[in-house]
Amino acid sequence: MQSSHPISTKSEHLSVADRIESFKAGFLGAIASVFAFFAIALLHHFLKNFLTAQLISSFELSSPLILLIKLGMIGFSGFLFAVTYRYIVRRDRNSHLKSGAILAFACIRSFATIDLDLPKLTLLPLVQLVFAIAILLLENIAWLAIVQSILETAIQHKWIAAFGSAKDL
Repeated sequence: MQSSHPISTKSEHLSVADRIESFKAGFLGAIASVFAFFAIALLHHFLKNFLTAQLISSFELSSPLILLIKLGMIGFSGFLFAVTYRYIVRRDRNSHLKSGAILAFACIRSFATIDLDLPKLTLLPLVQLVFAIAILLLENIAWLAIVQSILETAIQHKWIAAFGSAKDL
């Protein structure tokens, strides 16, 4: 049985305008990520002092060199998330798609952190381990939700064009 859609040999490249809009979204995502990181790190610090349970140190502020490296990683992650988010959601109003993008990125970052600390974490009682993992996942979801909210605001106000709506320069 033949397909009704012919196979296209023409490559679909991004326009220059779409690339610029993606860079703008990425840059905004990087800046928003750094500010969100500090807000969550501050909350993490207060939670750590308030709770008796051990927390995973993903959002912990420590030495200046480690903080600088973390800021670079969080900024780059925010850049990648924003560019990907802009592409994923396009002009779609699907809330599941939007929240799914946040959850996917949050899980990847959380699971990578957990994988790194797993030998140390397995020494914790099960309830404390589950609580620490839940807090880490919530911190990452909050971080990305802040970035997503800022991106959505920028797209709504047309500071950044939705994917596919940018015209060639």
